[in-house]
Amino acid sequence: MEQRRPLPAWRQRAGNWLDRLPVVGPRRAAARITRAEVLQALPFRNERIEWEMKGPEDGQKTDTPVAVLRVPRRQDRLGKILQRIFEAPTHKVVVLDELGTEVWTMCDGATTVDELIRSLARTHKLERREVEVSLTTYLRTLARRGFIGLRLETAGEAAGGRK
Repeated sequence: MEQRRPLPAWRQRAGNWLDRLPVVGPRRAAARITRAEVLQALPFRNERIEWEMKGPEDGQKTDTPVAVLRVPRRQDRLGKILQRIFEAPTHKVVVLDELGTEVWTMCDGATTVDELIRSLARTHKLERREVEVSLTTYLRTLARRGFIGLRLETAGEAAGGRK
Protein backbone atom coordinates (compact mmCIF):
# COMPACT_ATOMS: atom_id res chain seq x y z
CA MET A 1 0.00 0.00 0.00
CA GLU A 2 1.29 3.44 -0.96
CA GLN A 3 2.11 5.86 1.86
CA ARG A 4 0.73 9.36 1.43
CA ARG A 5 3.04 12.19 2.30
CA PRO A 6 1.77 14.64 4.89
CA LEU A 7 0.64 18.00 3.60
CA PRO A 8 2.98 20.97 4.06
CA ALA A 9 2.19 23.21 7.01
CA TRP A 10 0.96 26.11 4.87
CA ARG A 11 -1.45 23.78 3.09
CA GLN A 12 -2.82 22.45 6.36
CA ARG A 13 -3.39 26.00 7.65
CA ALA A 14 -5.09 27.04 4.39
CA GLY A 15 -7.92 24.63 5.02
CA ASN A 16 -10.63 23.71 2.55
CA TRP A 17 -10.80 26.99 0.66
CA LEU A 18 -7.85 25.92 -1.50
CA ASP A 19 -9.80 22.85 -2.57
CA ARG A 20 -12.49 25.10 -4.05
CA LEU A 21 -10.04 26.90 -6.35
CA PRO A 22 -10.17 25.40 -9.85
CA VAL A 23 -6.39 25.31 -10.28
CA VAL A 24 -5.41 23.97 -6.87
CA GLY A 25 -8.48 21.92 -5.92
CA PRO A 26 -9.00 18.25 -6.64
CA ARG A 27 -9.67 17.43 -10.27
CA ARG A 28 -13.03 16.00 -11.09
CA ALA A 29 -13.18 13.41 -13.79
CA ALA A 30 -15.19 14.46 -16.82
CA ALA A 31 -18.40 12.54 -17.32
CA ARG A 32 -17.80 9.67 -19.72
CA ILE A 33 -20.37 9.30 -22.44
CA THR A 34 -20.49 6.11 -24.46
CA ARG A 35 -20.48 6.04 -28.26
CA ALA A 36 -24.06 4.73 -28.29
CA GLU A 37 -25.22 7.66 -26.12
CA VAL A 38 -23.50 10.16 -28.43
CA LEU A 39 -25.13 8.61 -31.49
CA GLN A 40 -28.57 8.97 -29.85
CA ALA A 41 -27.90 12.56 -28.68
CA LEU A 42 -29.91 15.40 -30.17
CA PRO A 43 -27.78 18.39 -31.26
CA PHE A 44 -29.54 21.75 -30.98
CA ARG A 45 -28.51 25.29 -31.89
CA ASN A 46 -27.77 27.95 -29.28
CA GLU A 47 -30.81 30.24 -29.13
CA ARG A 48 -28.66 33.33 -28.55
CA ILE A 49 -26.97 32.94 -31.93
CA GLU A 50 -28.76 34.69 -34.78
CA TRP A 51 -28.29 33.14 -38.21
CA GLU A 52 -29.44 33.49 -41.78
CA MET A 53 -28.89 31.82 -45.11
CA LYS A 54 -27.03 33.83 -47.76
CA GLY A 55 -26.54 32.83 -51.38
CA PRO A 56 -24.74 34.13 -54.46
CA GLU A 57 -27.30 36.94 -54.84
CA ASP A 58 -26.19 38.24 -51.41
CA GLY A 59 -22.57 38.58 -52.50
CA GLN A 60 -21.35 35.14 -51.38
CA LYS A 61 -18.74 33.48 -53.58
CA THR A 62 -20.34 30.02 -53.47
CA ASP A 63 -23.09 28.67 -55.70
CA THR A 64 -25.04 27.16 -52.81
CA PRO A 65 -26.43 29.13 -49.86
CA VAL A 66 -24.32 29.24 -46.70
CA ALA A 67 -25.23 29.97 -43.08
CA VAL A 68 -23.98 33.22 -41.59
CA LEU A 69 -23.97 33.20 -37.78
CA ARG A 70 -23.96 36.30 -35.59
CA VAL A 71 -22.41 35.23 -32.29
CA PRO A 72 -22.84 37.71 -29.40
CA ARG A 73 -19.68 38.74 -27.56
CA ARG A 74 -19.22 38.48 -23.81
CA GLN A 75 -21.57 40.72 -21.88
CA ASP A 76 -20.06 40.30 -18.43
CA ARG A 77 -18.17 43.10 -16.71
CA LEU A 78 -14.80 42.27 -18.28
CA GLY A 79 -16.35 41.93 -21.73
CA LYS A 80 -17.99 45.34 -21.49
CA ILE A 81 -14.74 46.97 -20.35
CA LEU A 82 -12.81 45.39 -23.20
CA GLN A 83 -15.46 46.50 -25.71
CA ARG A 84 -15.07 50.09 -24.55
CA ILE A 85 -11.27 50.00 -24.68
CA PHE A 86 -10.96 48.30 -28.06
CA GLU A 87 -14.27 49.46 -29.59
CA ALA A 88 -15.16 45.88 -30.47
CA PRO A 89 -18.45 45.04 -32.19
CA THR A 90 -21.21 43.46 -30.13
CA HIS A 91 -21.33 40.39 -32.41
CA LYS A 92 -18.82 38.19 -34.18
CA VAL A 93 -19.79 37.01 -37.67
CA VAL A 94 -19.01 33.40 -38.60
CA VAL A 95 -19.63 32.13 -42.15
CA LEU A 96 -19.99 28.35 -42.41
CA ASP A 97 -18.99 26.47 -45.54
CA GLU A 98 -21.45 24.33 -47.51
CA LEU A 99 -20.99 21.19 -45.42
CA GLY A 100 -21.02 23.17 -42.16
CA THR A 101 -24.25 24.82 -43.28
CA GLU A 102 -25.80 21.44 -43.99
CA VAL A 103 -24.89 20.20 -40.51
CA TRP A 104 -26.02 23.48 -38.90
CA THR A 105 -29.48 23.30 -40.45
CA MET A 106 -29.90 19.68 -39.32
CA CYS A 107 -29.00 20.57 -35.70
CA ASP A 108 -32.62 21.27 -34.90
CA GLY A 109 -33.01 19.32 -31.66
CA ALA A 110 -35.09 16.64 -33.38
CA THR A 111 -32.44 14.87 -35.47
CA THR A 112 -30.05 12.48 -33.70
CA VAL A 113 -26.33 12.36 -34.41
CA ASP A 114 -26.83 8.92 -35.95
CA GLU A 115 -29.42 10.30 -38.37
CA LEU A 116 -27.02 13.14 -39.25
CA ILE A 117 -24.28 10.60 -40.02
CA ARG A 118 -26.57 8.48 -42.20
CA SER A 119 -27.86 11.51 -44.08
CA LEU A 120 -24.40 12.94 -44.78
CA ALA A 121 -22.99 9.54 -45.79
CA ARG A 122 -25.87 9.04 -48.22
CA THR A 123 -25.78 12.58 -49.64
CA HIS A 124 -21.99 12.74 -50.16
CA LYS A 125 -21.49 9.04 -50.95
CA LEU A 126 -18.97 8.48 -48.15
CA GLU A 127 -18.30 5.61 -45.78
CA ARG A 128 -20.19 5.79 -42.51
CA ARG A 129 -17.00 5.64 -40.42
CA GLU A 130 -15.45 8.58 -42.32
CA VAL A 131 -18.54 10.70 -41.73
CA GLU A 132 -18.81 9.64 -38.09
CA VAL A 133 -15.24 10.66 -37.25
CA SER A 134 -15.44 13.98 -39.09
CA LEU A 135 -18.91 14.86 -37.84
CA THR A 136 -18.18 14.10 -34.18
CA THR A 137 -15.04 16.25 -34.37
CA TYR A 138 -17.02 19.09 -35.96
CA LEU A 139 -19.86 18.83 -33.44
CA ARG A 140 -17.33 18.82 -30.59
CA THR A 141 -15.80 22.03 -32.01
CA LEU A 142 -19.21 23.69 -32.30
CA ALA A 143 -20.08 22.62 -28.75
CA ARG A 144 -16.80 23.93 -27.30
CA ARG A 145 -17.44 27.30 -28.92
CA GLY A 146 -20.96 27.34 -27.50
CA PHE A 147 -22.70 27.28 -30.88
CA ILE A 148 -24.61 24.05 -30.19
CA GLY A 149 -25.55 21.80 -27.31
CA LEU A 150 -26.19 18.06 -27.15
CA ARG A 151 -29.22 16.73 -25.34
CA LEU A 152 -28.97 13.11 -24.28
CA GLU A 153 -32.21 11.18 -24.40
CA THR A 154 -33.11 9.35 -21.23
CA ALA A 155 -34.78 5.95 -21.31
CA GLY A 156 -38.19 7.51 -20.56
CA GLU A 157 -37.93 10.04 -23.41
CA ALA A 158 -36.80 7.37 -25.88
CA ALA A 159 -39.71 5.06 -24.95
CA GLY A 160 -42.31 7.83 -24.98
CA GLY A 161 -41.11 9.42 -28.19
CA ARG A 162 -39.49 12.77 -28.86
CA LYS A 163 -41.14 16.07 -28.16
